[in-house]
Amino acid sequence: MMLLAILTLAMVLPVAGPAASPVASASPRALKTIVTVVSSPYCNALAEHFNSALRPMLANDRVFDGVSVQLDDMNVMFDYPDYANRFIDLRNKVLKESDTLTRSLRPMQQQIDLLRQSASLSSDSAAAQEMRDAASQLQQAYNHQFQLSTDLTNLGQSMMDYDVLRGPHPLGGWTPQLQTMPADEKNIKVYLKFDKQRGSIDDAESKAVDIAYSIAENRCTR
Repeated sequence: MMLLAILTLAMVLPVAGPAASPVASASPRALKTIVTVVSSPYCNALAEHFNSALRPMLANDRVFDGVSVQLDDMNVMFDYPDYANRFIDLRNKVLKESDTLTRSLRPMQQQIDLLRQSASLSSDSAAAQEMRDAASQLQQAYNHQFQLSTDLTNLGQSMMDYDVLRGPHPLGGWTPQLQTMPADEKNIKVYLKFDKQRGSIDDAESKAVDIAYSIAENRCTR
């Protein structure tokens, strides 16, 4: 039984105050940091809510790094005689990772909402729009993380519902007919649009950081 059939069935800114050391990024991308900000309601809100949304978002990126390896392993698990053990191990990992991701989502969305609302703290219409733009890019990254998290939860549930021991599997988990399918149609990462979603997340995160850094540099630095 092919794995695809299983699915078918079923910027980092510190808070205002003394200068702090830059925080190491959880992402391989080089994210800019600001170490001194003006203490004002607008700038404090930027530091507090932007950080509180971005940090768990970057932590989720690390989770997705692990999930990427698991999905690669899932694509070839039926190539091995111990496929049942591999299936169960991968199922447990997917369930654990999806639970971690799901628990992060609501608090992250709350911080993005608070950042968007904080635009009203400035009487400068341009500054207010910049804050909304930063929130908008974080929202874009969040939406893709939400979709991937939901897809992984559904994948884990599908694996829970599938009895991997119900019968022998053909070589590689594919029947001769399915062997002729294009490789992408048998790739779980392609099915989940995993790499495309992650690219969209990275792009939105980077844009959000650039906007927040520009705000901090131009409006909140001494």
